[in-house]
Amino acid sequence: MNCIAKEQLKPIHFYQIPYSHFCDKVRWALDFYSLAYESINYSPRRSPGLKNAPSNLQKLVPIIEDPNNESTFISDSTPILLYLDNHYGDKKTLFHTNMIAKNDVIIQYCLKLDSELGLCARRLAYLHVISEKPAILSVLIDGNYNKTTRDDWSSYFFGLIGSSIVIARFGIHQIREEHIFDKTICILEEIQQNIDGKQYLFNDQFTAADLTLTALIQPLRMIPALFIKYKSAFEYCDRIRKRHDPKEFEDSYVERLLKHHRQERQSSQYQSIFRNIIWHVFYIMFYPLKFFFITTGTQTNHLYQYPSTNLTEKAHNDNRILKFQSLVNKVIFFSTYLWHFWFTIPKQMEFANEEGNRILHRHS
Repeated sequence: MNCIAKEQLKPIHFYQIPYSHFCDKVRWALDFYSLAYESINYSPRRSPGLKNAPSNLQKLVPIIEDPNNESTFISDSTPILLYLDNHYGDKKTLFHTNMIAKNDVIIQYCLKLDSELGLCARRLAYLHVISEKPAILSVLIDGNYNKTTRDDWSSYFFGLIGSSIVIARFGIHQIREEHIFDKTICILEEIQQNIDGKQYLFNDQFTAADLTLTALIQPLRMIPALFIKYKSAFEYCDRIRKRHDPKEFEDSYVERLLKHHRQERQSSQYQSIFRNIIWHVFYIMFYPLKFFFITTGTQTNHLYQYPSTNLTEKAHNDNRILKFQSLVNKVIFFSTYLWHFWFTIPKQMEFANEEGNRILHRHS
C-alpha cells in the first residue's frame, strides 16, 4: 500500500474514451479510493503521454499512469482495479476475500464479466448506434465530445468513417454468425440467478464484482428488449450505483445522443420513410459490387490485439488489429466496410430486433 498521504499524491493520469463502459469501471474505482486523477481522452494520433509507456503495454483504454510509483503504466480494467487496491486500498477495499494470487473468486468473476458481458454489450450497443445514428461515431475522428448534436454534414461524413472502423475492429457485421445475441441472453440469465435475493454478489459486501457488473451492463440499456426482459438485473445495478458510486451518474455521450435521436425519430415518420427510400436506391445500385469488395479474407482472418484466452491472467479481448500499409489498402478497407455498413448491418439489426421480439413474446 502507498504510505504517502493521499493529499500529497500527484494526480493519476487516466486515459479513457468517455463513453466506454470499461473506462467507467476504472473511473468509479478511482473515485471509490478518493484518488486525484486527470482524465485524458484517448486518441491513437493525439495521446503524447503514452509515448513514454513501455512498448509491450496494451495500447487499449482504460490505461492509467501513476506518477507516484515511478510512472507505472497499467492497462485493462481488472488489473487496474487490483493495482489501485494494492497501492491505495488501506482504508477501503474492493476485494474483501482472502486473495490467493490469481485464484481469488472475485478476480475471476470480474475477468469473466470483462470477457463475456463487456464484449457482448459493446458489440450490441455499437450495432444499435451504427444502425440508428452513425454520425455519433464521428467523435472517433474529430475527438469532440462537447458537441450536443451530430446533425451536420461533417458529422455524417466522419460518422461513416468511424462506423467502418468500429465494424472492422469489433466484428459488428458478424453478430448473428457469432451468436452474440444468444450469448448475451445466457450471460444475463446467469447474472439474474446470481443476484436473486442478494444484496451483493459476494460476502454481503460491495466488491469489485458489483462495480464491474454495474459498469459493464450499462450499454445494454440501449437495447430495449434486453432492458425490459432483464429489468431486475438493471434495477440491482441501479441500487448498487446509487449506494456506492461517489459521483452522480450521467448518461454517456453516446447514450445521450442516441436517446435524443430516438425521441426525434418518433416525431418524424417522414424522415424515416425518406431514409428507407435512399437505402433501397443504394441497395439496387451498389449490391452487385459485393464481389469486388467482400472476400473470404476480410470475413475470417482476424488478428486480435493482445489476445488472451487464459482468464487466470487477463480478460479475453475481441479488438481486431487494423493495418493500413498503403493507399490501396485504405481504399479496399473502406470500400469493404462501407459496403457492410449499407448492406450487412441492416440485416444484422433486423436479426437483433427479431431476437428481441422473440424473447419478449416468449416470456410475456
